[in-house]
Amino acid sequence: MRVLLIQPPQWYPVSPHLAVPLLKAQLVKAGFEAKALDLNVRFFNDILTDEKVASADRAARADLARLKNECEPVDVEKTIREGSYEEKTKVSKYYSLGQFYAEHGDEVPYISTHTDWAMRALKTPEEFFVPEKMMEAMHILRLALRILSMPFAPNELDLDNYFANPLFQLEWSDIRSQVHDKSVNMFYDYMENAVKQFAADSYDAVCLSLTDLSQLIPVFTLAYLIKRHTTSKVLLGGNYATQIYEDMMKYPDIFTDYIDYLTIGDGELSVVELCEYLAGKRPLDSVSNLVYYSEEQGKMISSGFSCLRIQMDEVAYADFTDYDLSLYLTPEPTFTIQLSKGCYWGKCSFCDYHYGQQGYHPKSIGRIIDELRYYIDTYGATKFMFVDECIPPAFYNRLALAILEAGLKINFYSFARLEDGFTPEVLKNLYDAGARLFLWGYECESLRVMALMNKGINAERRMEILTDARDAGIWNNGLFIFGYPTESPEEIERTMEVIRQNRRVIPSVTLSNFALKKHSALKENIGENGVLGYESNGAFYTVYRDTIEGVASSERRAYRRNFQFAFLDENANALWAVVFSDFDHLLLYLSRFGCDYVNDYRSEKRIAPEFR
Repeated sequence: MRVLLIQPPQWYPVSPHLAVPLLKAQLVKAGFEAKALDLNVRFFNDILTDEKVASADRAARADLARLKNECEPVDVEKTIREGSYEEKTKVSKYYSLGQFYAEHGDEVPYISTHTDWAMRALKTPEEFFVPEKMMEAMHILRLALRILSMPFAPNELDLDNYFANPLFQLEWSDIRSQVHDKSVNMFYDYMENAVKQFAADSYDAVCLSLTDLSQLIPVFTLAYLIKRHTTSKVLLGGNYATQIYEDMMKYPDIFTDYIDYLTIGDGELSVVELCEYLAGKRPLDSVSNLVYYSEEQGKMISSGFSCLRIQMDEVAYADFTDYDLSLYLTPEPTFTIQLSKGCYWGKCSFCDYHYGQQGYHPKSIGRIIDELRYYIDTYGATKFMFVDECIPPAFYNRLALAILEAGLKINFYSFARLEDGFTPEVLKNLYDAGARLFLWGYECESLRVMALMNKGINAERRMEILTDARDAGIWNNGLFIFGYPTESPEEIERTMEVIRQNRRVIPSVTLSNFALKKHSALKENIGENGVLGYESNGAFYTVYRDTIEGVASSERRAYRRNFQFAFLDENANALWAVVFSDFDHLLLYLSRFGCDYVNDYRSEKRIAPEFR
């Protein structure tokens, strides 16, 4: 039996995602013939060229001229409120095009003749490690993607996100319309060509990974085209698919026209079991965590959702051999390793990471060392991200000492909790072992609000731990949430002031608005902790429109937007004052230059990214 596993767009194309190479290795270990395809990175490489950007610009300008006469006499508000799908899309497209060319029209000729250079610059050490060139390349590619998106406006593609038509909720009828409307779906033609190419290899099954909202339209587009052009069974899995599987079950046509099977939860066991069924090696009712439509019974079938206990030391090493590592937008890719399943705390009230995962279970230290050595020897890897929700400080210290004892020359980063166990000694050991960056959940300054979040840490010691980490040579990226239920404007201002006043200790930040997540503890306890109610944003969206005590959603967005805009302006000449997704790039700079250089660097011109 032959299986193709695909990483679809849209995902940040800087380093390979772990899911597909990991599942490929599991299938090969189980005796299947499997191939991995990162269609995402190929997509970005294929479209981000001078020629494609210039062509998109010509098409977008033609659309703008054509729509001018059709849309200017239209009552926009009434059309958006009462118009048909086609009318709403047309008006939105016209105003998206007009706004873009009003803001960036003068830059377009430059972008359309420097996109090839920008792609090369990010992959070439001699240019990547010149801060002005690296940041200029990123700016060019982000604007190039805006231009490439314009013929499909109001939909928009970025390096780290895909924004579907903002007029519609994420209901299945809207998603289905987006998939089949080639005037807004920029993936359709590309994916149809890709499917026709791999269809000749006659795979028995094609597995698609849906790990993020930004992949929703591309994944269903790809699934539909596979069903249309091949006889392969289409398997869907991934974190986001798990988050929305109950809603997907309400639409049987998903399972007849787009996919055949949906695996939920961790896929290392269920995907292998499903392929064993397809190969005639086990009955269908023995496959765990499976959802499908039974034509015989005329209804949806679910085998039930159980958090499988995966023995982490028995999971195969991820297999990246099918990937062309030169395609990633970096001079050196960062390899992702999962040290454990689950979160050892798992009680933060706002979090939904625990959903669909087993209880905390780590790999053994010896297994991790062997795995690191395997990636070093097989792929020449030296940069790693440990893709865990959090790693206990005592475990992390043992791992650091083992890395040093094994003599492994690596650099790495991960999420971490601000726990007392991260002592100066532990942090020094981690730095010596190669730690260069931690993503810490600082959240907010108010101790009262921190207690409501149920973080389970000594919030009064956070700055002390961060100072110790910075003194050890580790870069601290602070993760902050604005507008948690009952948080006051004054408390938000105190958080902002902490960010402004501690640029040495917290040299970069990632800012977000409070979001009521579908599977968070807060959503399960409406009426408590300041959450008064909620409304759906659409069945396939995992964040609700909330009603809370405190700062309303529109106001908290304004707080973050205004602060972030001002903060970027205040640090316009600095590197990574605000980090969106480019932690892998930051790791490379920290590994080469160290914290002081990156933190103190000031350019003679603006190099900070635009406000987003």
